[in-house]
Amino acid sequence: MSLLRLADALEAVTDLIGRAAAWVTLLLVLLVTFNVASRYLFSWGTVWLQEAEWHLLAVIALFGITYTLRHGEHVRVDMLYERMSPRSQHLVDFVSALVLIGVSIMIIRYSMNYVGQSWLTGEQSPDPGGIPARYALKALIPAGFAVMIIQATAMALRHGALFLAGPRGEDRQ
Repeated sequence: MSLLRLADALEAVTDLIGRAAAWVTLLLVLLVTFNVASRYLFSWGTVWLQEAEWHLLAVIALFGITYTLRHGEHVRVDMLYERMSPRSQHLVDFVSALVLIGVSIMIIRYSMNYVGQSWLTGEQSPDPGGIPARYALKALIPAGFAVMIIQATAMALRHGALFLAGPRGEDRQ
């Protein structure tokens, strides 16, 4: 399997997870709408539903960010980048992907004790009526960065291959 095909396969995983995060976004919008309507129209609400909002937001952030990165919709300072040759851009993207893999590995490594402690104690919401399984949300931290490693690996493979291919590889992006 060529490096570009392997990158495509890894990015298919990112796309699948990103589309799931998009559906979670719809769920969040519906939940916020329900919470606001029930609070202001019926003077009713629960802590559980309010906490569910930021739990869903965490899912969207942790898993949607890789989809955003995969499709190049992330924030990037283009002042220098846009003036570079395509080959230099591939080199910058390759090195950036390697750095992102390293940072993601560090975040996973350092979050494991945090997540493990939460699981061991069965951490719950400190608020009465809140979500009872806060530890499950915290477990998404290493999972989200594992998905980031998948996307960064795809980027490293793609941009590394295109950099090595030189000018003739420009049309294969």
